[in-house]
Amino acid sequence: MSGASLPTIEVPLTFIAPTTTKPRVLMSANHAEANRRNGDFRSVPVEIADARCLSEPPTLDGQGFALVNHPTGVADFYDSAAVEQVYYAEIAELLRRVTGAAEVHVFDHTLRVEDEAKRRIHGTRLPVTVAHNDYTERSALQRVRDVLAPEIAERLLAGRFAIVNVWRSFGATPERFPLAAADGRTIPEADYVTVDLVYPDRTGEVCYMAHSTGQRWFYFSRMQPNEAMLLKCFDSARDGRTRYTAHTGFANPHAPTDTPPRESIEVRTLLYFA
Repeated sequence: MSGASLPTIEVPLTFIAPTTTKPRVLMSANHAEANRRNGDFRSVPVEIADARCLSEPPTLDGQGFALVNHPTGVADFYDSAAVEQVYYAEIAELLRRVTGAAEVHVFDHTLRVEDEAKRRIHGTRLPVTVAHNDYTERSALQRVRDVLAPEIAERLLAGRFAIVNVWRSFGATPERFPLAAADGRTIPEADYVTVDLVYPDRTGEVCYMAHSTGQRWFYFSRMQPNEAMLLKCFDSARDGRTRYTAHTGFANPHAPTDTPPRESIEVRTLLYFA
């Protein structure tokens, strides 16, 4: 199907207004609680198309996101040891196969859970509800140095590397609060607004997104337990391929009222291309 005839959902997404003062997010030490942020945030009605209906599947280098079939041997994603010992290896193998990367370094993961009781029991985070990209030019380079040994980090920084998140639902269904991603080719540079993330021991950077009329947003309907979504959050290559992928969770107005709350995991990885 062409882009004009894709099934869509119209929902309000939250964007930041461009500003001359750098916004800040104060990161909560208690993961179950919301972070505090400043800035001028605006709710904008957006048409989100079902990417399953595209005539050609989206790709990491094209749109900046992709859907992959990915069965897992992990039965309980609240078991951190199982995630780190089993799932990390599965993700590394998946990304080597899908992207052709010479090396995949899995460096952390986050669980995001709507249900407040489960969040407090497991110390998990809320789904993010502001359109954003996880890295800036500066913070992507710093992340490499933060998580890798110096000699490995400098080798990656001397060549092409990318930061890719792997997102999946591990609950009954993600339909109540799916993940939307923008086609990176439709986001002008001016829409990326650099924001400080203030932790007790350090300050990082992400990009919050301003809205513009040419943006095209997508999601994958009815994601299954054996599916995962890939998001390219940074690519050091400057050869025309998509380098960033704006994304956000959104409340699905068409989800039945008895749809269970979302439970999802995102795994963050560094890819090196020889």
